[in-house]
Formats: sequence, structure tokens, C-alpha cells
Amino acid sequence: MQDTQAFAPLYKRTSTSGSTVTPGTLATSVTVAATNAAATASGQIPGCCPSDSTQIQIANTTTSWAFVNFGVLRLTVTAATVAASYPVAPGAVVVVTVDPEVDAASVILGTAPGALTSVIFTRGAGI
Repeated sequence: MQDTQAFAPLYKRTSTSGSTVTPGTLATSVTVAATNAAATASGQIPGCCPSDSTQIQIANTTTSWAFVNFGVLRLTVTAATVAASYPVAPGAVVVVTVDPEVDAASVILGTAPGALTSVIFTRGAGI
């Protein structure tokens, strides 16, 4: 049986280099301004690789279904499609588990969005 816990965003620990201290902070979320005209690729989602968290929270702030595909930024991320990509309901926040190499996404909306077009990706751990 898997232990469940609240989703915890990826955190960058405090680091020191000589007398310079860089305080800890949350890793940056990546926001995609999505449309229904064509798939839009994200920037790099921080925290890839086997030693980091393999869950990504998707927050669909739009009034349309968002369809998401994941991939690797340094390669080609396959464009999301309404027919074959992971659906996220309007206004929903979901957490998905991805392969450790995943560091980018592609998004397309099912219908024209209203004023809100953001789909936000946050790496972390938990359910």
C-alpha cells in the first residue's frame, strides 16, 4: 500500500558558497498561455532527472478543457491534441506522476478560452 501525503512543491534548499548564502525557496512553476488554435509548448519545468520529484501538478485556470502532453525539452515535445492528450477539466487542479526525464509540456484547449488562458505546471511530490 502506498503512503499518501499532501502535494509538496519542489523546494530548493538553502546553499552557501564561501560567505554567500542563498536562501531556500520553492522551485519556479511554469505557466503556459494556452489557446485552442494550436498546441503551445512550455518552458523547462524545473527539477527533472531521477533524483528529483516525478509528480507534476497541473492547474487549469481556464474555462475550457485543457489537453496536456509531456516530453523532454531538449528533444521534441509532441504537440498536445484534443483527441489524444491528457484532459484537465476547466478550473481543475490535478497531480500526475511522470517519468523522471520529463521536463516540459505541451497544451491545447478544447474550446476558445475566456479571459483566463493560463495552465500552470508545478513539480513536487505527494498526492
